[in-house]
Amino acid sequence: IKMNSKKQPLAPFDLPPDTVVLVVDDNAMNRSILKRMLTQFKLAHVEAANGQEAVDIMLSSRNYTSNAAAPEVALVLMDLSMPVMDGYQATSTIRRYPVFANLPIVALTAATIEEGKQHALEVGVTEYRTKPIKRDMLHSLCQQYLPNPSSGNDTREIV
Repeated sequence: IKMNSKKQPLAPFDLPPDTVVLVVDDNAMNRSILKRMLTQFKLAHVEAANGQEAVDIMLSSRNYTSNAAAPEVALVLMDLSMPVMDGYQATSTIRRYPVFANLPIVALTAATIEEGKQHALEVGVTEYRTKPIKRDMLHSLCQQYLPNPSSGNDTREIV
């Protein structure tokens, strides 16, 4: 994951502060870079270092518990190759819960093997992107999958 050196302004998002993007990656540097870009977009985020942590976060989120104090996860950025529980297993586990059926989960991976992409789509990944993830691409993904309350339009794609 690389930061784009050209700092052209990108439109910030206007989501409620308790709406977050879940960043799941075992590499702390990758998480840091993604979080920095999300902060530039004015998006709140939470992080997980492996798939099990991601599942735990999802099962304690407002999406699942209806707990008003818990964050609502609006988008998951999921690495696929991680220890403890990989992104394939985590996605499959998350998708077992009907409340997460339409949650956008974008796989971000260094692997470019076609079988890996096919497997990711089979377990429920919404979209598959290879690293490095540039700032403009991440912004575009966020525009595609996050609701846009300031315009009154929900721009998420239902898959």
